[in-house]
Amino acid sequence: MDNASQTFYAGEFRHFIDEKNRVTIPARWRRDRAEEFIILPEANHHFLLVMPPEEFSRMTAAAESSPQVSPRDRRVFFRQLHARAQHGSSDRQGRLVLPEDLCKKLGLKGEVALVGGRGRFEIWNLARWQQANAEETPTYQHVANVLGL
Repeated sequence: MDNASQTFYAGEFRHFIDEKNRVTIPARWRRDRAEEFIILPEANHHFLLVMPPEEFSRMTAAAESSPQVSPRDRRVFFRQLHARAQHGSSDRQGRLVLPEDLCKKLGLKGEVALVGGRGRFEIWNLARWQQANAEETPTYQHVANVLGL
């Protein structure tokens, strides 16, 4: 397993998107070189998913082998997934250019929230993140109590 496949994104950060639709990836999430990413709007268009190509490959492999998905639905899913996904890359300063159409569609401008999610991270409109976070906190607390955390 190479280092890229072991990337782990944890935490929540607030960063600004500049006039060129660039957002700086948090320092603890990046390496000292340019990196490639797959950028994808979440299925319900609540946030942007950003992941290394290796994570995208793992995700598509899991979808490929899922017995709950019919062959027809799988073909449609992959067509839509790959049509919606876009390539992105960060520069050596960790700035990632976000596609303008997705920024507009998801209301990403000014200050945004970057939220870690294991092998990927999410970029949220700040107000939408604050609302989702408030709504999800009781579920988090319930599961944490069940697990004894």
